[in-house]
Amino acid sequence: MKKEKITVVSSCNDAFAEHVSALFVSVLENTDHSTAIFDFYVIDDEISIANKRLMRETINEYAATLHFLTIDKKYFADAVESDRIPETAYYRIAIPELFRDQDLERILYLDCDMIALADISELWRIDLSEYVLAAVEDAGFHQRLEKMDIACASTKYFNSGFMLINMKKWLDEDVTNRVLRFIHDNPEKLKFHDQDALNAILHDQWLQLHPKWNAQSYIMKREVEHPDPEGEKEYFETRRDPKIIHYSGHIKPWSPEFTSSIKKYYEEYEEMTAFTDDDEEKGSAKLSSTQKLG
Repeated sequence: MKKEKITVVSSCNDAFAEHVSALFVSVLENTDHSTAIFDFYVIDDEISIANKRLMRETINEYAATLHFLTIDKKYFADAVESDRIPETAYYRIAIPELFRDQDLERILYLDCDMIALADISELWRIDLSEYVLAAVEDAGFHQRLEKMDIACASTKYFNSGFMLINMKKWLDEDVTNRVLRFIHDNPEKLKFHDQDALNAILHDQWLQLHPKWNAQSYIMKREVEHPDPEGEKEYFETRRDPKIIHYSGHIKPWSPEFTSSIKKYYEEYEEMTAFTDDDEEKGSAKLSSTQKLG
């Protein structure tokens, strides 16, 4: 049987090199390699040569390849940044354009503060034909579409840390340029930066997945209650069987301040990276790593 090639993209600076490596290991450890192989791509925001070497060493034993990509930063001259969300977080907007010349049906974007606990090849069987992307509702319930005065059929708002992208529809509908224009024209509306802009353009065009595929910290730590009973039932199911944990809060699991029991999932896979063998590089990778990338 022909193996399925799964393309996973993330965005990373030097401080997060170790953490995105833990994500990649978690994906690889939980996948049936008899049916799937992986192409990992990292949008490279000045990652050191030493850390790139450790990232490659981390996945050497698996059926996977790792590529580094660069993005022309001029496209993000209008990006609204904050202490928690730097320019790097906007790069996901341009990712499909980087693959325009490749024959890819879909790509999976994952934030680098995630850990997979299940076989993500299951996502490749989801019917995306009618949607630009599949995502999970954001657990913040900030009513962002209403506050941005977006006319929409549904006010549901997705978390952009996990996006299963339908390449053809994204490119055919010129999503990247439309989102960038929204950022340029409406900087005062962007409280949650690229996520606001993506939702402003793609509202009513995304397939809602079960929250277990993007089990945000607020869900796992019982910090939020879903306003809908069915949604609260799904939160309960997510805590029992998360597929991908998203450490979406300001404090990350590699920080001593992070005390939740879900820290163990990050630690398990971080210990399997090449970074654990090199204390000097490990310290460099962790410098300033409480900053949020997305």
